[in-house]
Amino acid sequence: MDPIELTRILDALDRAESSAIGIPTLSSRHCGLSVDDAWAVARGRDQRRAARGEVRVGYKLGWTSAAMRQALGIDQPNYGSLWSQMATDGTLSMATRIHPKAEPEFAYRPLRDLAGDDITAEEVAEAGEWAVSLEVVDPRWNSYGFTFADNTADGSSAAAYAIGEFRSIDVAPEELRLTMRIDGDEERSATGADVFDSPAESVAFLVQSLAAENTPLRAGMIVLTGGATAPVDLKVGMVLEVESPELGACRLEMVP
Repeated sequence: MDPIELTRILDALDRAESSAIGIPTLSSRHCGLSVDDAWAVARGRDQRRAARGEVRVGYKLGWTSAAMRQALGIDQPNYGSLWSQMATDGTLSMATRIHPKAEPEFAYRPLRDLAGDDITAEEVAEAGEWAVSLEVVDPRWNSYGFTFADNTADGSSAAAYAIGEFRSIDVAPEELRLTMRIDGDEERSATGADVFDSPAESVAFLVQSLAAENTPLRAGMIVLTGGATAPVDLKVGMVLEVESPELGACRLEMVP
């Protein structure tokens, strides 16, 4: 991608995030936007965040649903970076959001560095701890009519997250269970098998992808392994609660 064009795109995405006003997708303005271009934009945004003093605390997976990938002709998930200011204290201010949605997820934290393009889900499972989480996605685009490349350029729509206490488990990751309650009423349930067949497979995919950039998954980093249920549109006053028999709970309240 032309450096001048890349700078323009990065500036536009920064403005969209700071103003909470979405912009047209790249795919609608740039014919032939490639996945390589999208990753160049994503890395450019990460570099800008780091230059501003933000601290990367982990990663999030997107497109882990096989049904979603098949429907859209996508052959693999993507991922984006999590930054320190994305962590919440259990409340989320809606004033700075464009059109946020939330998904319940299984989160992972490695106890040692993980690296290599041949790492397995079994190695992931024995090397870390798990928690339940709520991930908030908030695309910087002006609609949800975006492509895989748009989503990749936008850091897989990473915006915020709430997370429970990390714990060791004595079941396979695919057997983990969670239930999300919306305003104490509507319930949505899932197991680890609903996430890329196992959330440990999501983490293995991430580690393998990072290996192509000679980057390990550092001990203590957080990995949000992908939405376990369909997302929820967020609004002021809404309360989301996630509970797991194996992992405890977390909660997120939407405030003005």
